[in-house]
Amino acid sequence: MSSLLRTRTRAARGFTLLEVMIASAIGLIVLGAGLVAAMQMQRRSHFEEQTMLAQTTGRVVMELISADLQRAGAGMGNAPIVFSDTRTQTAVQVWTEPDLTAADATRPFAADASFGLPPAGHLEELVSDVLQIHWGDTRGMVTLAPCGGPPPPASGPVRTGPEGFCTVNNPSTRLQPVTAPSTPAFVVNPNENVACHVRVTNVDTASNLITANPGIGVDTISSGPCAEPAQGIWNFANPVQDTWRIMQAQSATYRVNWASGTPTLEYLGPGAANWVVLSRDVEHLKVRFGVMSHVPPLGFRWFPDEATNLPEIDACTAVTCPIDQHPSEAAPPADDDELRLRLRQRIREVEVTLVVRTPRPDREAFDPDEPIGKDKEEFPIDGFKRRTFTFRVMLRNFAAGGLQPPLVGE
Repeated sequence: MSSLLRTRTRAARGFTLLEVMIASAIGLIVLGAGLVAAMQMQRRSHFEEQTMLAQTTGRVVMELISADLQRAGAGMGNAPIVFSDTRTQTAVQVWTEPDLTAADATRPFAADASFGLPPAGHLEELVSDVLQIHWGDTRGMVTLAPCGGPPPPASGPVRTGPEGFCTVNNPSTRLQPVTAPSTPAFVVNPNENVACHVRVTNVDTASNLITANPGIGVDTISSGPCAEPAQGIWNFANPVQDTWRIMQAQSATYRVNWASGTPTLEYLGPGAANWVVLSRDVEHLKVRFGVMSHVPPLGFRWFPDEATNLPEIDACTAVTCPIDQHPSEAAPPADDDELRLRLRQRIREVEVTLVVRTPRPDREAFDPDEPIGKDKEEFPIDGFKRRTFTFRVMLRNFAAGGLQPPLVGE
């Protein structure tokens, strides 16, 4: 009886303080481990979400740039575009790693105090190229005609003077300025391999005449075929082939701006006065050109290309970038400027590389007190996860209007 009573007393007594403390400690350890695991899972999930966002951003930007590159040269092929007395370029132009805060006569951009290069340190090597694309808006295109119609004579000039362009009957008024003093336009003749930038000030449907000043902005064209109506190229010697057209000028420019401390892909659209933000996640933009060779072995030479020691086209000389002579070319390039222009005219494909990073860094992925190293892809280990997008676009308008490899036996 006494033994049974002692057993019931111990059972009713419960756990000792030591047992409770041990159980609580074990519970805290388990709970802490669970919280740490949950936080790690949440961190990983959040970081994977940011990585997916970076991938989506890269695809969207890739599609946008590809679409603009497909438009490059519409209406003019790869004809050199004369913008002013000091500026002639083709429909796709790249400035390699420029500092746009400083003025440069070779670029169409004035000094921009709102532009910044990557900060010094592990990011200073991420200086991007600036890509500019030009094309003509063929929806409001007007065909020029010999002056003196209707009906137009079999031959004759299409210009009445430095500012007068004769057109077919009842020209479209899409080029008529509405809000701005003038409408930017291209006067083109792919058969003559020339395109002139002009500022249209009036479209007169009654007299079939377009008034336009050669040049762009405040810069004029005072010499050369784009300024001289007496030049033979403005005469309709063969109305079937010598077809001149005028169409609204369109352009798009891309740059990466670090002025805010965060890489910002900016876009200057057709007719826009100010840059707009496309993405704050694109860290680097690099462009290469595939230039067609017209002698065997046929194919592309890429500029720049470390493997073949070819620099960017703007740095090419007759020694560093020799070029073959097409049968339609009367003579080799007279100087390095003409060499570079011919190389640009032979561009058939454009390669664009984008580096896109996550919006925020993972602070636990690196030690801020240690020097920033590089991973196996040569990206800095600074907590940002990066994705590289490299794509190539065939310039369909360049291929249609440019030099072609000669036929066998030609």
